[in-house]
Amino acid sequence: MTAITDTKTTKYGYLDLHRLGLSAAVLMYFLAIIVVNQVPGALASGFYYLSILTGMVLFYANRRTFGLRPLVLMAMGAGLLCLINTYVVGNNTEVRSAIMTASFFVAALMLDEEVDERTYLVAMYLNAMVVLAKVALHGTKAPVYAGSSNNYVSIHLLVPIILYYSLLDARGKKIPLVHSCVVWVLCLMAGGRGGLLAATILVAGVILRLYLADEATRRDRVKLGFLLVLIMIPVLIVLLKMMTEYLSDLYVIDRFMNKGLDGGGRIACWTEYLQSLGNSTKNVLFGTRLDNLWWVRHYNGNLHNSFLFVHAGMGIIGFVTFLFLLVRAMVWAIRNKTGVYLACILTMCFRGLTDHMFGGNRMSAIIIAMILLPDFIMQERKRKEKRAAEQERRLVKHAYSGSYTG
Repeated sequence: MTAITDTKTTKYGYLDLHRLGLSAAVLMYFLAIIVVNQVPGALASGFYYLSILTGMVLFYANRRTFGLRPLVLMAMGAGLLCLINTYVVGNNTEVRSAIMTASFFVAALMLDEEVDERTYLVAMYLNAMVVLAKVALHGTKAPVYAGSSNNYVSIHLLVPIILYYSLLDARGKKIPLVHSCVVWVLCLMAGGRGGLLAATILVAGVILRLYLADEATRRDRVKLGFLLVLIMIPVLIVLLKMMTEYLSDLYVIDRFMNKGLDGGGRIACWTEYLQSLGNSTKNVLFGTRLDNLWWVRHYNGNLHNSFLFVHAGMGIIGFVTFLFLLVRAMVWAIRNKTGVYLACILTMCFRGLTDHMFGGNRMSAIIIAMILLPDFIMQERKRKEKRAAEQERRLVKHAYSGSYTG
């Protein structure tokens, strides 16, 4: 039988240059976020803009998406809502509006099957190295990022890992547990209550997936059950406030009890924003000007709620559309039995409830990728079915032409 091979290849030896180039462009985006968080300034911002532009160019050059027209319409619609907010409310700027538009195309590049999923794992470990280096040099109480609290340690660790796990689960690949455990330990070290609880949702989701797997042995299930109980212990301590006098001297516990459990400031921000919506129809339709809110100004513009940030930046249309896409992704995850992807969405939502994880910030492309993942997975399946059908037709054609022997 004569083998049928595709003569078109982008490989150089054992190295797929096309796949490597796309993955490097995506990793550049994560590196730009790290750089901005460490050395903010014009050069760092320029590097971030360059990463966005590079992602857009490669997306168009690659010509692979779930449908260019729907993606362009969503991108332009989101950018237009941000631009309207810029002139009507003032929470956005022209630059942020452009970034929001571009983020859809960068998200499309992230979801391309030619991008290696391990790119997001590398991004997570790069963030982990930054955290560990700062702790080693300056101690646990020193800020890890310039201009933001250590509550954001968990966000920058969780964002790449939830995208990594989501892609693996949606594509039916093996789900490794160790990486989520690393994130959980680092979130515990960082001392943020929201980060620990969100990381626990992620780890628990992965454990349950592995526990319920058909190939899991009784010994594996015992180990996974023990680990699940183990990670729940500090969570229960935080939630139930069952602390002894000795444990309260530990920095991590002190951080939870004295700084993390007091949510008065956050609740005041949310309450003030929600109350402002009753002041005028304009606030409901387009968002409330954050500079006019005392508690938000007190926290340097941080509303401490990503869902409210979506409304503040894109108005009621953007808010409702985001919720629709989010619920749609969750329904898809349930129907397709992708439990880890569902756990990743829940992790993202839970963490976003108390801090600025999404809603017009630098990580917009990653969150967009999370909620549009089902569209790209379905398109991947269609492409694979089409390639299989074409291959079958080629085999039949060769068989009838006499070049196929067997």
